[in-house]
This record gives sequence, C-alpha cells and structure tokens, in this order.
Amino acid sequence: MSHVTLSDAEWINLNVLAVIHAGLQHDRPSTCCKFALDVKQADYLNGLSLGDLWSLVIHVGDTTLFPPRADLLTLLTIPRPLAGPLALVHPPTPMGIRL
Repeated sequence: MSHVTLSDAEWINLNVLAVIHAGLQHDRPSTCCKFALDVKQADYLNGLSLGDLWSLVIHVGDTTLFPPRADLLTLLTIPRPLAGPLALVHPPTPMGIRL
C-alpha cells in the first residue's frame, strides 16, 4: 500500500471540497451560502466524484482554493494538469459575497 503525502494547503483543499460536496447533496442552499458558491460552481462540484476531487487537489498543489477564488470554476473545468500553473499565475482573488 502506498501513502500519499499532502501539504497543509492540499489537505485543506481536499477537506473543504469534500465538505462542500457532501453539503451540496444534503442542503444545497445552506452550503452555497456558507461557501459563497454560485449556481454554476455548485452544479459542477456536485457532479464530481471523490476521485475527481483528489485529482484536482493533487494538480493544484500548494495553492489554496478557499476562500472561494473568483476563478474557481475555471480551475475546476480546465484540464487537470493546467490547474496548478493557472492557479499560480492568477493569485487567489476572493469572490464577493452573494446574498
């Protein structure tokens, strides 16, 4: 059995993504409000598998995804190998809170 060593940022990204994913399945409005997600982000995250979440976290690397970045949907939808470099080139810009 092999062990994957994740950095603190990767663990946080994985855990927050897993919490969001589970929350969207049980209480979508509350989860969207708590994590400042828009409809497109919520729909996309809800459709990901656990393997997809792991893949995203590994490819983004040591760059935080949360609080939600203005370019989160772009990072979620581009080819995985490009997610890390794009996240580094565009520093995190928090999204505005939607009410």
